[in-house]
Amino acid sequence: MTRRRPGMAFLAALLLFSVPAGCGGGKEAEQGSGQAADAPELKVTFFNVGKGDAVLLETEEQAMLIDAGYDDTSAVILDYLEAEEIDTLDYLVITHFDKDHVGGADKILEAVEVLEVLEPDYESDSGQTEEYRETLKEQGITPVRVTDTKELMLEGADCTVYPPRQKDYEEEDNDFSLVISLRFGEEGFLFAGDCEKERLSELLAESGLNLRHQVLKVPHHGREEKNSDKFLLAVDPEAAVITCSEDDRPDKEILELLEQLGTEVYLTSEGTVTCVTDGSTLSFRQEQG
Repeated sequence: MTRRRPGMAFLAALLLFSVPAGCGGGKEAEQGSGQAADAPELKVTFFNVGKGDAVLLETEEQAMLIDAGYDDTSAVILDYLEAEEIDTLDYLVITHFDKDHVGGADKILEAVEVLEVLEPDYESDSGQTEEYRETLKEQGITPVRVTDTKELMLEGADCTVYPPRQKDYEEEDNDFSLVISLRFGEEGFLFAGDCEKERLSELLAESGLNLRHQVLKVPHHGREEKNSDKFLLAVDPEAAVITCSEDDRPDKEILELLEQLGTEVYLTSEGTVTCVTDGSTLSFRQEQG
């Protein structure tokens, strides 16, 4: 199996300069200081796949994909995997079965070896979900339905998946989102799927989950909920990534709340966002367009 280490050329480029980060249009943006050359590293890539989610986590020897965007944006992910010589994913996590999260999963499963697939415990009969399930069968993969808190083995990291706690929700698909907390040294990343009001309330009350994380994948593409303010205050992120499109921007109330917290905001509509950490610093870069 080929494992691609986070590129040293990329890391070296991050050390050369620092540019104020934010949510301006299509630019390179970085924050944080240099990293020791021999320190373990985690690279997190938030792909520009329109109003969809696809996030790749890479350590020296492992790779994990959280969601797979739309069917017609899967090439963005596949082109990256090919360029980085990644032919194996240790984990594919489908947070829920909306088409902007599961749509590209069948293409991913066909293109690379996936060692373990995780999904929430509810039913969906959408066309994209059916294609995903058919491809799982073809590949001989039985997905793990996450019904209780689950620890994942990702080198150098503490990675925990938090499942929904109810069987029914007012906003069915979105509130069934799996939520992933990853801590790498002193830095924490929280991937909040498409959580809406009820699921956010669960997270605020979740036993054993410290919501404070340095980097937040903002839930539901930056849509405001009645308890969004409580959630964002609890997370208090240094940086937030919002997956969105030019035609479907995040709610201004969310952007204002993040600004009040002093959070650096990145919109994937302005380009794929990459964060590299050695466990004590964070460095961001945003591609143009």
